[in-house]
Amino acid sequence: MKNILEEVSTLAQAAHIELPPILQALYRDGLTSYGKDRADWQANWEHYMLGAPPALASSYDFEWLDAEAIAETIKGWLHPQSQNGRSFFPFAQSGAGDVFCLTEHEGECVVVYIWHDSDAHTIEAFSFADFIYSRLVTAMADMSHLLDDLSSAANARLCLLADVRRLTAYLPAEDATRLQAYLERPVIEVEVNHGRHTEHVPCLITDEEYKQLMQGKRASESWPVNILARWLVQSA
Repeated sequence: MKNILEEVSTLAQAAHIELPPILQALYRDGLTSYGKDRADWQANWEHYMLGAPPALASSYDFEWLDAEAIAETIKGWLHPQSQNGRSFFPFAQSGAGDVFCLTEHEGECVVVYIWHDSDAHTIEAFSFADFIYSRLVTAMADMSHLLDDLSSAANARLCLLADVRRLTAYLPAEDATRLQAYLERPVIEVEVNHGRHTEHVPCLITDEEYKQLMQGKRASESWPVNILARWLVQSA
C-alpha cells in the first residue's frame, strides 16, 4: 500500500510540478494527516491540537487535502486542459472550498490561493518555506480564530506554540530562530478597530513585531490569472 508521500509525488509528477523539500518532509512525517484516521481525529482532536497538531493547525481557515482530494481537485477543476495549459498541485483548502496550490510563475514554484467563486486570486508566497513562516507569524498576530474550537486563549496559545515547535524543525535556521524567540511569550490583547467597532484580539506579538518578523519576506500579491470556475470545468 502506498503512503501519502508516494501518492502525492505521483500526482505532482503528472502535473509537472516538483514538490518542495519541506512539503515532501511534512508528507513523509505525517504532519498533513488528521489523526490515524477520521474516527481517531473525531475522538481525540483536542489532544492533537494542544500537543501534536497537524502542520498549520493554528493557521486561519486552512485544511490539508489528502491524496484522493488532490486527485479529484485536479481532475475536476485545476487541470491544464481547462486552465489554459497551466498545471496546479492543490495541497490545502479553506472551509469554503478555495484552494492553496503550487504552480509555476515566472520560472519559479510559488504558492497561490485560488478562489472558487471570485477572480481575486493571490500569490501567497514565493517559496514554500516562506508560506509556512508567514502563516505562523500571522497566527501569532491574531489567535482569535482558534477560540471557536479551543475555548480559551490559553489553549489557543498551546496549539500555536505546538505548531511553531513542530514546524521550526523544517524551516531555514534563520526563520526558525526568529520564531523560537517568542515561544515563552504570554498571551497579550491588542485593540483592532473596525470602523465604530473595536475588537480585542488575543495574540503573541504586536503589530510592530509582526512587521519586524516579516521584514525581508515578499508580501502576498494579486495574481491576475483567469481561472475557469469549477462548475464550468469538464473533468480531465
